[in-house]
Amino acid sequence: MADIFTVASKEFSDIVKSRRFIVLIIIFGLVMIIPMVTIYVRVIQTMPSLPGVPMPRGFLGMMAFMLSSTLSTFAPVMGLALGCDTISAEREKGTLKIILAQPIFRDTVINGKFLAAASAVSLAVLITSLASIGASTVIMGVTPTVEEALRMILFLLFSILFTMTYYGIAAFLSTILKKTSQSVILSVTIWMVFTFVVPIIASLIAITIAPPQFTPGQPSNIESMRRFTAIVETISSITPNYHFNKIGQYLLSPYATTPTQEKTSIASSLMYAGPNMLILIIVTTLAFILSYITFTRQEVK
Repeated sequence: MADIFTVASKEFSDIVKSRRFIVLIIIFGLVMIIPMVTIYVRVIQTMPSLPGVPMPRGFLGMMAFMLSSTLSTFAPVMGLALGCDTISAEREKGTLKIILAQPIFRDTVINGKFLAAASAVSLAVLITSLASIGASTVIMGVTPTVEEALRMILFLLFSILFTMTYYGIAAFLSTILKKTSQSVILSVTIWMVFTFVVPIIASLIAITIAPPQFTPGQPSNIESMRRFTAIVETISSITPNYHFNKIGQYLLSPYATTPTQEKTSIASSLMYAGPNMLILIIVTTLAFILSYITFTRQEVK
């Protein structure tokens, strides 16, 4: 166990001191500011320009809900950027032979790398998210309630899990592919398919099978839209992005789970999001297990 923390400590130090990590932090921080600015401008335009008028109570929830869609797109980029050269870079530099020549087990190396990545991802997500939320709280004068704070903390924890899901995918590709360039290309391709291609295909299939109707005054409009949405969500559920978006929907929008618009508790929100949480946990664990098995059995030349 001590060896794992030693490897993790070295890997974590290398990650946070790298230029790539610093650039990712800066870009990630700028991306996180976009929802805050967008909502702020929207609220300012709709509110009367009177001095001393406070921001509406629901503002913080609106901003947090936009963070969900923003993180859904850009959190995987951080996971892929950190994981695409986990093993392949060591192999290309020839340092993997040197590491394995030491009295250290292979499982210690891979476990240490995953632990270091989880720590680095947690640091990046927490810094950028808390800075963005803190800035919005100070600038706009909206103080979160205890429940809102708890919801945001839970959301950030699952944001870390979501980022690690893509890190696990990239790390597995880095383990089975010989070159980092191959790992990068395939990782980015998977991200683009999950983020952009699958939702488009899902919408096209749904339009073909159950096109929504927009006849004024017809109750069938609602039913057709439900069928359309059900098909889109069924197809999109093959992607981790879909499950992360659902978790964000349940945690950050207390009114998203009941048609009667009654506010749901945190426990109820977690219950609704339970299946989506389980999927992310399974995918992340599976990616780690596959990387672990492949690396421990791989012949290093």
